[in-house]
Amino acid sequence: MMPLLGMWTAADRDARREAPRVLVFSPHPDDEVIACGGTIARLAVEGARVGVVFATDGAMSHAAVLGIHTDPAPAELRTIRREEARRAAKAMGIGSEAARFLDYPDTQLAEHLPEFRRDVLEILRTNRDVAQVYLPHEIRELNADHRLTGETVVSCLAELSLEPRVFRYVVWDERTEDEFGFVNRNPAAGRSDATERLISLDITPYVPQKHAAFREHRTQVELFAPGQTRAVVPPPFQERVFAARTEEFWVTEAEAQQEGGR
Repeated sequence: MMPLLGMWTAADRDARREAPRVLVFSPHPDDEVIACGGTIARLAVEGARVGVVFATDGAMSHAAVLGIHTDPAPAELRTIRREEARRAAKAMGIGSEAARFLDYPDTQLAEHLPEFRRDVLEILRTNRDVAQVYLPHEIRELNADHRLTGETVVSCLAELSLEPRVFRYVVWDERTEDEFGFVNRNPAAGRSDATERLISLDITPYVPQKHAAFREHRTQVELFAPGQTRAVVPPPFQERVFAARTEEFWVTEAEAQQEGGR
């Protein structure tokens, strides 16, 4: 448990510095909650230093998915979604300061990969002590922004010879594409030779935090724009998020054995 405001001691500060560092890479604001919200809340309770890195600004959600280009316009959504992400971070217990926004154009990360890669390398160099990394699966994800976020982070970890435990998630599969009615693919060049396993982590004690964080992304889960007839995140998808009591991640066999010993 963290100390109350104004009651930090030297021991508290030392413990905070020694707490495990965790990085969550999210292609858009809301993916961090959908894929990892319960896990983030658990890590916060356990005292981990959790940071969330948002690759794109999420500004095209209404234009790309619903064909709505004004009220809100993409520039307005960029600002609104940033604040939603900060509130969601607080709801998960990690504080709004844990969110870092790289602000690459939504749906267009493929056109900014050199700059994105430099940013990811800088973040990882600053956090060489990172113990766990959560990222979109670089092969199984279908959405281009998602897959390229994961691919870039995995490549940067290898370049820096960093070996944290890596937890890969999938948000955009064919079912998601069908429900959203939106496709933005950038296929992987090949399949990975790594042996991996899908694990399910129980988030039951942290479901309230995840739900509260998800609801903070109002532009995505509500009828936000005038004349909007459906939410950006379709009702069937939302229902699965609210019903879930586990979060699934692809991990290597060695990492799966570590999780089994939790």
